[in-house]
Amino acid sequence: MIPTPSVHSRPALPGGARAAPRRLAGVLLLALHLAACGGDGAENGGTADGRQAFAVTWAEAETRQLRETRQLVGSLEARSRPLITAEVAGVVAQVHHDEGDRVDSGDLLAEIEAGDYRDERDRAAAEVARMEARVEVQEHSLQRARKLRADDHISEDELDNAEAELASRQAQLDAARAQLRRAERALERTRIRAEIDGVIDARRISEGDYLRAGDPTFELVDSRRLRARLSTSQALAPRIGEGAELRLYNPSAARSPIQVTVSELRPSIQASTRSLQVLADFPNPDGWRPGASLEGELLLDQRQAIVVPTQSVVRRPAGDTVFVLDDSGDRVEARTVALGARQADRVEIRSGLAPGERFIVDGARFLSDGAPVQATAHEAEAE
Repeated sequence: MIPTPSVHSRPALPGGARAAPRRLAGVLLLALHLAACGGDGAENGGTADGRQAFAVTWAEAETRQLRETRQLVGSLEARSRPLITAEVAGVVAQVHHDEGDRVDSGDLLAEIEAGDYRDERDRAAAEVARMEARVEVQEHSLQRARKLRADDHISEDELDNAEAELASRQAQLDAARAQLRRAERALERTRIRAEIDGVIDARRISEGDYLRAGDPTFELVDSRRLRARLSTSQALAPRIGEGAELRLYNPSAARSPIQVTVSELRPSIQASTRSLQVLADFPNPDGWRPGASLEGELLLDQRQAIVVPTQSVVRRPAGDTVFVLDDSGDRVEARTVALGARQADRVEIRSGLAPGERFIVDGARFLSDGAPVQATAHEAEAE
């Protein structure tokens, strides 16, 4: 009888049979490596030492004018925007202008019922006439008193009394004249007039309204002179001065942008936003309306500098790095650089790269110091 084998038993294999799978695995790995390399490295993008050469593009470093700017947002204001109020109380008798009307300084906008003010003016005028007559009478009396005193017909005290009476009546006349002037001003103020040349932005009264002194009547806007009010970081305050160049973009106007200069900086920082307000006054270039939103480009500095695409700068343990082609053009050297201003997709190189050196544009993130490359001129530079 043939014995049944145990489930834990394994038939023995000869030594050669056990080594065959390991040799086969080694052959397969070698075949895969050769297939991946495509044969000899130097003939397929590699180097004699077997390192893979990376395909990259290069550009030549050169100095160019760099405009360091900041983008701002803000709004447009009228330089002059008076709110005209009633100076006397009364009922609005007539309104002469409406919203949108262009008016000149002094134009009549509306009238308040003036009957009571006219009566007050006439009463004050009558009082002035009465006091003028009393002064005239007293002047004649004083002249007679002086003659009588010269002839010693009256005492010195009587002459003094005549002179004092004339002074008193003269003071009363001055008071009456002042009252007449006030009455005439009040009568004139029943005629509401434009304070500036401009356009009526709002009319707040209608005929029949009762006005108290101080009630708003019209709001005028002078759009010939405008003010841009823009916000920026408070950290930029030391770098912004009066006369700094500012380019304004107005989304609501056809004519945009325009070039202006900074007129002033607000002396305080806005508490709510911790931002600095930049102001610029300028003539209206036509078509710009107060209240519109604005975008601004503020020039902080303008200088000659080396500027490279941002993809040329990679982060390495030593810091920001740019790779430069060596003299042979087949290998790169890693350069630690100091960065400056950034603008869109470009960055300033303050140190670490010299004009005329060829730096890597595309493919820099795959490189290390001394890496072999297959370099071609960057298209933007070759044009």
